[in-house]
Amino acid sequence: MIRDAAPGDADALAELHARSRAAYYGAGGYEVAAVPDAEYRATWRKMVADSRLAVLVAVSGDDLVGVITLDANGVFPTNAPDETRVRLVGIFVEPGQWSNGVGSALMERFVSVARQADAVGEVDVWARNPRAIRFYEHHGWTRDGTSRPGPAGADYLGFVHRP
Repeated sequence: MIRDAAPGDADALAELHARSRAAYYGAGGYEVAAVPDAEYRATWRKMVADSRLAVLVAVSGDDLVGVITLDANGVFPTNAPDETRVRLVGIFVEPGQWSNGVGSALMERFVSVARQADAVGEVDVWARNPRAIRFYEHHGWTRDGTSRPGPAGADYLGFVHRP
């Protein structure tokens, strides 16, 4: 089941995000903490409460197993005439749930939001995360040629999803 995140979910989301980040960054040779500190938890509380963001969670039984965050204002103009974009801020799945369809269900929700807005989806993916790159490509995302500096000397690569 996918639902809007509730304020009481923030700590569990911080923990899920920290575990997921540690797994994919670690696989790329960059170590980060798998346990969130107080500041990390506070950031998630702010994100869940921020009206500019939509934070959706995937739930299995009583457990939060995934989260996707997008710009809730949804659509914003770009330099291209007649093109709008919606930003996928982040998608994270509990590492033990990878390849179980959780990420795909969250991605379907994002694609639906972008299609309803007739908008191009955009996201940045760490270059040393081939699993995520394959995931995005499998779901119809393509490189847009942009990048920005990322950790451990590896860039974040820009991807887009066209309606």
